Order: sequence, then C-alpha cells, then structure tokens
Amino acid sequence: MSVYIQSSRQISAQPPLSDAWFGAPVYHAASRVASLDPDFTSCLSPVQSRRMCRLLKRVIVTARATLQGAGVEMPDAIISGTGLGCIDNTEKFLHSILKNGEQYLQPTYFMQSTHNIISSLIAIDLKCHGYNNTWVHRGVSFEQALLDALLQFRRRGIRTALTGGYDELTDYYYLFLGRLGLWDFAPASAAPPKRRCFAGETAVSMLLGDERSERSLCEINGVEILFRPSAADMRRALDALLAQAGCSLAEVDAVMTGVDGNPRNDPAYETAAAGLFAGRPLAQYRHLFGQSFTSAALGIHAAAVCLDRGCIPAHLMTGREEGLDPVRRILFYNHFNNTSHSLTLLSRC
Repeated sequence: MSVYIQSSRQISAQPPLSDAWFGAPVYHAASRVASLDPDFTSCLSPVQSRRMCRLLKRVIVTARATLQGAGVEMPDAIISGTGLGCIDNTEKFLHSILKNGEQYLQPTYFMQSTHNIISSLIAIDLKCHGYNNTWVHRGVSFEQALLDALLQFRRRGIRTALTGGYDELTDYYYLFLGRLGLWDFAPASAAPPKRRCFAGETAVSMLLGDERSERSLCEINGVEILFRPSAADMRRALDALLAQAGCSLAEVDAVMTGVDGNPRNDPAYETAAAGLFAGRPLAQYRHLFGQSFTSAALGIHAAAVCLDRGCIPAHLMTGREEGLDPVRRILFYNHFNNTSHSLTLLSRC
C-alpha cells in the first residue's frame, strides 16, 4: 500500500521549523553545533516550559507544527526513534545523586530521562491513546521507527502516524563519543567551507498517511534494514526495494548518503557508490545538519523537501557544481559503524 509524508518539520543547525536551508543554507565552521531553537515562549506556556528539558520542548513544538502543516488534529500512532534519549536529564539526575549523597532527589529528572518519554510526552500533549512506541537502535533508530510505521500501515491498523527522530548532545557525551571516533571528521582546514561536517542535534517530526493530498511531500516506497550485510545481501535488498516500487536503478535520480568526512564512516558509502549505485548522482546532507544518532531523519526530511520541489540544489550534490533537475526518485542510504545498514526509497507524488 502507498504511504506518504504529509508534512515534516525540523529543529537543527539550520533555521528552525523552516526549509530556508533549501535556498539559503547556514554553514558552520565549529566541530560541534547546537540546534537553532525557535522562540519556545510563543509555543509553550511557562508551566509547560518549566517542566521540560530542551529536547522535549523541541519534540512537542515540531510535533505540533507537523500536525498543523498537515491539517490533522490527532494521529493514529506516535512512533519515535532516538539514540540517546533525554541524556541531559539523565546526567542531571546522576549529578544530583552524587551531590546530595543519594538523598533529596528530584524525581522529574529521572522520569524524563527514559527514552520512551519522547513518544509518551507527545501522546500526553495531544491526548492520543493510539499505538505508541520509541525505538532505540543507535544509528538506525529513525529507520526502525519508520519501518515500524510502515508495518502498522500494512496491517491496516492505522491511517496516520506521527514519526520522528530526536537526539540532543551534552558536553560529556560529546567527549565520550569523540573518543569512540564518531566525530573523527576531516580537519576544518582540509575540508571546503561548504562541506565541513560537525557534531549536531536532531529534532524531526513527520506525519505519515495512507492517502495522497495536496500537501503531501512525497511517497515512501519502502524501507530495508540489514545487519552486517554482504555485497550480495545489499544487492538483493536493493533489488527487492526497487521491484516493490516497480522501477529500476536507472530510474533513481539520486542517491543521498551520510558522508561526513570521517575515515571510519565514508569508505562504506564510497564502496556502495562505486558498485551498488554505480552511475547514479550522489547527494549529501550532514554538512548542513550535522551528525547524530538520528541524523538520518534530517536526511530523509531533506530528500522529501527536494522531491516536493522537484529538484536537488547544488549545495546538496556530491562531486558536481550544479544542482539536479528534475528529480522524481531519491534513494536514501545510511549505515552505522558499517554494521547496521538501511535503504529507503522515496518518490515524488
């Protein structure tokens, strides 16, 4: 069955709740960039704002804006993906334990530090009693949430689903993940100003629906997720995805990947580009939105906007100076540590 992205909103290193990045992107030279937040006071009451950490404010604001953009009041399901959850609240709770000798603890930080608080808080805000789930699967958490939504549609259990990817980054986790090599980007002096990548944060909400409307951005043809696949496994998954959409690789106008200048990350994309996607134009997004566990949500958001507008701007293209026009199909490819891989095919409505 057909599933469409009806509306999508983001808060990231680009102007919030806006697609200004499509024509006038903001480039960052720092190795770590916090999200550009909107004015929360115009969206949340003082009481709500006081009880929420910054990530949860982003979650609620993007969810409300997405539903408003689609003209929908209540989704049938709420499904989220996150790598770290509300890690800032977790750290505050642990610091409180150390500081107060395990006494006089504030329960709010603990209650709002669990990963499933993200989908739960959206449901509480909307008073939604439908299917509710949060996926925590590191670098493919958002794709797991997206696949979960598609399965719910296929079993005819829902008609709409609010699906998103959310992550924040604290000082401690920036240092910790840096030691693991997640931020091992090309030095700023070696990377062109418009291709520098950075550690970022993610807040993306998408409303999926089973009916095409005037507001629909694109169609989701399918999602494939693989663990430690061989080249043959990747080929079979791609062929199955294309067959499901009734098209060939030659009909895919561009492949959007998560290249970011990290020598531990990019070789898998380069190998796939030379073999699996040979001859297809390549696009990228992390130089604008940054790298996080759920940055794939920002990549799919960018691909959906490109399909809605029928072209890919030059600043998203890899290895070419001009943009791509027209565009009807984009294949999104993501991997995490070269172990978990995902393929998502999107088509213009």
